[in-house]
Amino acid sequence: MKLTLILAAFLLGSCATTPDAPRVSPFWSVERQDCAREGGRWGRGGILGLEMCFPQYSDGGKACTGSSQCEGQCDADTLQCTASFSFGCQSFLEDDGEIIAICID
Repeated sequence: MKLTLILAAFLLGSCATTPDAPRVSPFWSVERQDCAREGGRWGRGGILGLEMCFPQYSDGGKACTGSSQCEGQCDADTLQCTASFSFGCQSFLEDDGEIIAICID
């Protein structure tokens, strides 16, 4: 009985993953593997629906007054750093206070 419990604990423990380690499949393309390792999300985007990496910025949601303070951009509406790349129409705040409106598709 003890041997069964020890064996079960060993088998279950070997299935555990490190919470910080991204899940990467060896069957994914190199680009997709790199995306996952860097904490990005792989998905389809844009008007053509092409597969691509959506990076996740570590400073997403941080208060900002210009895009140089962010890994991504400074959202002009919320005055916060963007959390990831996104498609659609958006307004970004430049360091000189100029608001840049752009539509990305």
